[in-house]
Amino acid sequence: MPRALLPSASALAIAFALLSGPAPSPAHADDGFRCATGRLVSLGDHLTEVRNKCGDPDFVGQRVEKRKRKEKVRRNLEGGYSEEVVEEREVEILLDEWIYDLGPRKFMRSAVFENGRVVHTGTGDYGAKRS
Repeated sequence: MPRALLPSASALAIAFALLSGPAPSPAHADDGFRCATGRLVSLGDHLTEVRNKCGDPDFVGQRVEKRKRKEKVRRNLEGGYSEEVVEEREVEILLDEWIYDLGPRKFMRSAVFENGRVVHTGTGDYGAKRS
C-alpha cells in the first residue's frame, strides 16, 4: 500500500507563517511610474530628479487649482480684547503637469507637481511617439 506523503512539521510551520503574516499592501496606481529609462518616479520627487530620471517631458502644462483652506485669525475686539477664530479662505495653487509619451505600445505617463514636488502621477492612453 503506497505511503501518503505528509509535510514535515517545519514545512507546515513555514507555510503557516507565510499564510498568516501580514499581506503585502497593493501598489496604488498613483504611487509612481517607470519612465523609458527604467528609473522610478515616486511621489515627493523634485522636478529636477524627475528630469534627471526621465529626460525632458513631451508636454508641459500649468494650471491653477482653487482650494479652500482653514486658517486661524486673531480679531481685535472693543475694549482691548481679541479672539481667535477659524476662517475659510480660497487660495490658488499653481500646478505643473509633465507628460511622457512612451510610444505606441506603452501608456503615456503624467506627473503633477506642486511646489516643485510630485503630488500625483497618472496613466493615459497609449502613446503616439515613434522611437
